[in-house]
Amino acid sequence: MTQLELVIPLRAPAPGTDGRRLHPGLVPWRAAVCASTDPCLLLAADTRIVAVAEAAKEMLRLPVDVETARPRFLNAGLSFLDFTADANPLGEAELARLAPIQALQTDALEHGLMRLEQGGSHRTFDVIASPLHSPPQLDAIGSLAFVTAVGL
Repeated sequence: MTQLELVIPLRAPAPGTDGRRLHPGLVPWRAAVCASTDPCLLLAADTRIVAVAEAAKEMLRLPVDVETARPRFLNAGLSFLDFTADANPLGEAELARLAPIQALQTDALEHGLMRLEQGGSHRTFDVIASPLHSPPQLDAIGSLAFVTAVGL
């Protein structure tokens, strides 16, 4: 599987050159996500996954070490599909419009559907994502996304 290197124009720089250092404003959000029983995940400003609730790991079938590896959301092993009958992989433009990424770009609450290929079947998820801020910094430092399976 080739890794997607989609360049998404974000306004806030990532802390550190490799995204390993967590923005201090995300520390309490990370703790909340890790303790949550709701399926949610936390992305840093550079789209790296920095926290995932156990329910979201199971629902999205993310690797157990996803928080340690901190892959970018689009490189976390998820196979994003369009909503056509053929279920084609999403192109770059469509990937950039996924709610957790879009919330970072627009600094606004984003809501949308996401279709994934999981073990030979296609599953749809309702996703709502909010940008997170740390004043006095004006740009989003991350996004918090809640995921709900649709039609199960």
